[in-house]
Amino acid sequence: MSRLIRDLKSFVGYLIDIFLIATFKFSNPHSYTKFLTIYRTKKKTNSDIFIETGTFLGVMADRCSRIFNKVYTIELDPTLAQNAKNYLATRKNVTVIEGDGLKILKEIFKSEQITNAIIFLDGHYSGGITACGDIPEPAVEEISVLSQYKDKIGAIIIDDFRVFGSENNIPTKSELFKSVENKFGYNEFEINVYLDQLLVIRKVSAK
Repeated sequence: MSRLIRDLKSFVGYLIDIFLIATFKFSNPHSYTKFLTIYRTKKKTNSDIFIETGTFLGVMADRCSRIFNKVYTIELDPTLAQNAKNYLATRKNVTVIEGDGLKILKEIFKSEQITNAIIFLDGHYSGGITACGDIPEPAVEEISVLSQYKDKIGAIIIDDFRVFGSENNIPTKSELFKSVENKFGYNEFEINVYLDQLLVIRKVSAK
């Protein structure tokens, strides 16, 4: 599928989301709607670096490459990672990394070049061809890792909030909230749920 056709389908998906919200039938937003949340978060934080766990097909990394100076995207599945590298080959500001997000996040944040980054946590098993690591939904563990690098973070967006607590091996929504509140608190960061995402955004006064 060409990028132009994909972009057109994405915009149609966004319009459908608007209709579903207006009719109170909204559940899982289209990926373009999620991208717009990332875009608005970037405007609020002035972030130039985007870090994603869960590359999948590389669509979000592709979109974000147009608005961020540097994009890192992490994919556990070798085949998906290679396909994403091929798909994103012309995006010179995108680095696709094959591996476990819990481990790779630490390596990325060790770099002195990482500052005021936006992290998009979407590296969980969701059926189909998606990868399943040792932890099906590692967001709570990833929050613990990211808390070690708070000074380098502009915002964290945790995707698919609706699925938390939906299965026994997935943390509950309250467990996720507790982790975020304990690790990031409310002094430096705002914590809110928007559509199907948990947003942890640095306060302007905390910069």
